[in-house]
Amino acid sequence: MTTPVQLPARALSGVTLECGVAAAMRDGVRLVADIYRPAASPGPWPVLLMRQPYGRDIASTVVYAHPTWFARRGFMVVIQDVRGRGDSEGEFHAFRHEIDDGHDTVMWAAALPGSNGRVGMYGFSYQGSTQLLAAVGRPPPLKALAPHMTAFDLYSGWFYRDGILQLSTTTGWAGQMLREDSRRLPSRAAETALDANWLNSGALAHAMPLRHAAPLVHPDLPRYAADWLGHTTYDDHWRELDLLRRIDALGLPMFHLSGWYDFYLRGSVDGYVAMAARHPHQFLLAAPWGHIPWGPQLGGADWGPAARPDVDEQMAAWFHHWLDHETPTGPAPLRGCRYFVLGENAWRDASAWPPPEAKEHTWFLAGDGRANSRFGDGRLSTAGPGGEDDLFSYDPEVPVVAPGGNHGGHAAFGPHDLSAQQQGLNLLVYTSPPLAAPLVVAGRPGCVLHVRSSAPLTDFVVRLSRVTAEGRAIFLSLGAARAQAREGAEITVALDPVAVRFAPGECLRIDVASSAFPLLVRNPNTGADPADVARPAEFRRALQVVHHDDAHPSRLLLPVLPA
Repeated sequence: MTTPVQLPARALSGVTLECGVAAAMRDGVRLVADIYRPAASPGPWPVLLMRQPYGRDIASTVVYAHPTWFARRGFMVVIQDVRGRGDSEGEFHAFRHEIDDGHDTVMWAAALPGSNGRVGMYGFSYQGSTQLLAAVGRPPPLKALAPHMTAFDLYSGWFYRDGILQLSTTTGWAGQMLREDSRRLPSRAAETALDANWLNSGALAHAMPLRHAAPLVHPDLPRYAADWLGHTTYDDHWRELDLLRRIDALGLPMFHLSGWYDFYLRGSVDGYVAMAARHPHQFLLAAPWGHIPWGPQLGGADWGPAARPDVDEQMAAWFHHWLDHETPTGPAPLRGCRYFVLGENAWRDASAWPPPEAKEHTWFLAGDGRANSRFGDGRLSTAGPGGEDDLFSYDPEVPVVAPGGNHGGHAAFGPHDLSAQQQGLNLLVYTSPPLAAPLVVAGRPGCVLHVRSSAPLTDFVVRLSRVTAEGRAIFLSLGAARAQAREGAEITVALDPVAVRFAPGECLRIDVASSAFPLLVRNPNTGADPADVARPAEFRRALQVVHHDDAHPSRLLLPVLPA
């Protein structure tokens, strides 16, 4: 059992804490929670519920205020260990039990002494997913959610990017979660292996074959990691977990939060867009942050005081509006979308995301057949395509690395300077002339490429960057696509959403490669599934061609706001 944290009386000023309170689920399994109540008023109070797998004493305080802060602002706060975690009984299996357990926990929390019968849920990442899955069960007391930095469609928004495994995040998280599972086993064998992996988890990026990588597929442990690696296409396994298919069942007010440099950005924004199209009372805060931590500094950038997080205050106002009374009065405190514009380092407001006033602008790829590296002749032009084909060699054993580099098998994500990477000849670089006037991009960029490859199946990766007057190429957005292009193909690469201001004198730039390792798994260029590659000798090099003549107008599509 977990020993309750002993807090000094001063730390609990204005709050009463009840530790280790058990709730029985429909199958008899008991889940354990800590309950924080306001001490200054008799209640009843609205309930804020977080269900999470990392230890209820932590309560996601890596990004949020401690539960005592919310309790002092008039909420009963319930932090629960999900099934198979902390003091809760049962076996943890990621995502599997969260619909029923979420429903039962909401009903239990609504009936706790001091509750006003209305429950809201908050949390980010997995704690965001537990909210959405609880809402699928439609417990009547659940009135509002705050799903932050999570994914409605786990396949396309969490584990795979257009069919390509997000390698380092998937293997890293799998090892972290299975390590906790191993500590509940009578045998120490799996625990020892996962403790060793914890100290060198990036080594899994090089494991072969990945599908059978120890210790992720240890026979004594749950199979969820094996399922993530084994179901490489969108099949029934992922369809069951795809909440974009259940949008009608999720008709609750939601305070969504995404980060321009969050690994799960696409999943967050796709969820907001789908919900806003079908349900009222959806709000998106599109911040510049990464997954952890939230704040104005990341990857060498400093966006200034405007980027400091104010999420706790915003959530408190949001939940009081939806939970204090059976029928909320007045307009919701947060509506539409508030998004941070990189480069401008300021927030803008819109009625929705993407901003309805954004219009698509086209920049064509052009050059004279030597776009390799930023020293080549690749150009982005509004006048039209033109020039000889561009070629590069993709060698999976010497991949182009992720935007933030390869840190021992881990990928950093942030506003990193790509100019050093763009010196390589194993990618193509296309740069616009210096801009004469400001240009604000807000929405989801795309890139249409006309390609050919010597491989039967290969990948193409496109990165958008902002080239400053000093020559730094600040990473903004990435997209990837898998292609059968031996006979030539037109492919559309969907980049992640972004909002950015290009100042006069700055340039647009994209680079085109076939890898972003270890962020994305390496395509072996053989037609085989990357997870089945047993040794490096199975990799094959590929010659990649990008056409940009009048018959094959490769182009960058940017959503641009009116000047």
